[in-house]
Amino acid sequence: MSSTIDSYKKSFKKYGVNPRALKWHSEKAAKQRYAQIVADIDFENKSILDVGCGFGDIIGFISAKTKYFNYTGMDAVGDFIKEARRRHPKQRFIIANFLEKPTSKKFDISIASGILNSNVEDNLNYRKKIIEKLFQRTKYALVFNMAGSHLQPRTKKISNVWFADSLEITEYCFTLTSKIILRNHYHKRDFTIVMFK
Repeated sequence: MSSTIDSYKKSFKKYGVNPRALKWHSEKAAKQRYAQIVADIDFENKSILDVGCGFGDIIGFISAKTKYFNYTGMDAVGDFIKEARRRHPKQRFIIANFLEKPTSKKFDISIASGILNSNVEDNLNYRKKIIEKLFQRTKYALVFNMAGSHLQPRTKKISNVWFADSLEITEYCFTLTSKIILRNHYHKRDFTIVMFK
């Protein structure tokens, strides 16, 4: 995963404090995903772990619907965390790589926006392991998004993004809990899943 982290560091050097540094196509694309992340969850008085938090941009979306919450942002890229702390001095941010060393602490809500898109070896099983680790450390709900859709056309183009089959991922999530929401209406190649305990 060090190559993925290095890629984000290069993006930050190229784009600076910009959604493109986080591998979003645009600010609009990022905001569209954040809106889906917060749509179905009650964050009030909950502890929140945001894995791959970037600049902490989702905090504004949580704050818009929640008065009291305890947020912790985690990212492996120090430059992202430095900027997040500057922007949101009242929130907690830590430099850590959850994918390699998951936290032992449990949170009410875990968020993973954009961290499950990299094209890596054994893509499907890699994603399943991360989802399971996140869900194990969640007391109320896990919400994540992923590039892909069901019955999408496959391309032969080599890409740094792996487009998952949303049905395949949803079926796996059902092996961990029976309480699931799949949101796949907002973009033809992206979906969001909420898993409740």
